[in-house]
Amino acid sequence: MTHIACHINALQLPFGACTAPLTFTLPTAGCTLIGRNGIGKSLLLDLLAGQRSVASGKIEWFTPISWLSQFAPHQTHDVADVIGWGESLRALERIEQGSCAMGDFELLSDRWSVRSDLADLLGEAGLRLDAHTQVSTLSGGQLTRLRLLALFARQDHFLLLDEPDNHLDAAGIDWLRRQLAHHRGGYLLVSHDRRLLNQASQILELGELGLQSARLSFEAFLAQQAEEQVARSARLAQAVRGEKAAARSLQKVREQAARRASQGRRERGSQAKILLDFKADQAGKSLGKVLDRHERGHSAQTQARAEATAALAAVQPLIMEWPVESLGKGAAQPLVITAARHGRWHGQQVSLVLQRGERCLLAGRNGSGKSSLLQMLRGELAPDAGSYRINGRMACLDQGLSLIARDLSPLANLLAAAPTLSESDARTRLAGITLRGDRALAPCHGLSGGERLKLGLLMVLAQLPDLLLLDEPDNHLDHASRQLLIQVLADYPGTLLLVSHDPDFVAGVGVEREYWLEG
Repeated sequence: MTHIACHINALQLPFGACTAPLTFTLPTAGCTLIGRNGIGKSLLLDLLAGQRSVASGKIEWFTPISWLSQFAPHQTHDVADVIGWGESLRALERIEQGSCAMGDFELLSDRWSVRSDLADLLGEAGLRLDAHTQVSTLSGGQLTRLRLLALFARQDHFLLLDEPDNHLDAAGIDWLRRQLAHHRGGYLLVSHDRRLLNQASQILELGELGLQSARLSFEAFLAQQAEEQVARSARLAQAVRGEKAAARSLQKVREQAARRASQGRRERGSQAKILLDFKADQAGKSLGKVLDRHERGHSAQTQARAEATAALAAVQPLIMEWPVESLGKGAAQPLVITAARHGRWHGQQVSLVLQRGERCLLAGRNGSGKSSLLQMLRGELAPDAGSYRINGRMACLDQGLSLIARDLSPLANLLAAAPTLSESDARTRLAGITLRGDRALAPCHGLSGGERLKLGLLMVLAQLPDLLLLDEPDNHLDHASRQLLIQVLADYPGTLLLVSHDPDFVAGVGVEREYWLEG
């Protein structure tokens, strides 16, 4: 029997595109929360986790909860502290060094195998780390696994997971799938990875009009969405035809009224005024009723067309494309790396030459040094040996989206990246990723992860790079945005060096070469 983990009643999101109050229940089972970027998924998880105060509505939990935020907070702890065993481990080490303090024995609480238990736990997650390794030195994938490991250790907790698959390699995704399948406490998962979405028993879709629930697979949900898209298009076509017909009828009635008015003026000279006034009054009343009926009919058809257009626009593909001026020839070899070495590559010597227009996947397990190699190419990390050379313009989108100034608006960020771009052109491009009006002028720290990533892509596009470096650009993106990104990168005319752990994404982009970091 599945129990209820939480009941939510008339919960109002404090901001965002969803304005309807939300009433639903969460079972102690696997659930996924989906919806377009910026709709309020992370905001809803924040409220459920108690990270934000509820202004309107009620959240009632019947089980303990644990929360994983989309972005890892800056931490100065070591590995054992993140798992929650740091104090016990340090107490054991002090006892081994001769401590007889009662406080150390109380902290240890007879957990004499804490060191080996922690090593086993890390090993099961594929983390070959020392318990005292500083978290700040870990790769994005290693840190994600470690944070998840701390949560899965609490089997009775309901887990609120905001894009836990970000930065995980294929082995990490498989590990996460197994952990979710065996977690007894239930979970609510925000993810855009089909491998994870398909294994949950319930889908919750957050939209402008509220929350819809369905018990079906994600693949079946996508097929259902495609059918609804066809139906929306058909309704719009019908509404357009109805509006045109109503407009023609209204015009016909108005022309008839004009003819009658003209005929009445010609007859005034041959009939008595009292008779003329009576006829005009009767005709005016009759024609006025007809005209009013047709005007109301035209107004209703116009409203129907507007509603059908809005329904279709809500699911229309986003717009992002390479400017035509980016189709220049560029250098024959935009990137040349010669016998480069660094400690983060675990002794591997990197030699890589990319020809103009080539697409290369930089592959390797979590922690193998992929992001640090891109850091070297950005000039943030000097190689211990060897050299590298970049010929032409280079643009990079890193995991942290460091090119975006969070306190500036999307418009200001885009104009800073492309000073020659006019404000009207910049606004048009931002509107293509649904950042319109006031949203284009508000600080970027209020954007969702997916919205920030799309803004970063716009900024990269505007720089017209010969060499494009992308570090897991498919993170944070909803299904529609991911399809857009695939199309954009497939059309990119320059040279691409890509880090991604999604084989479908890599295939869609058209990568034809792989360079493997052994780690």
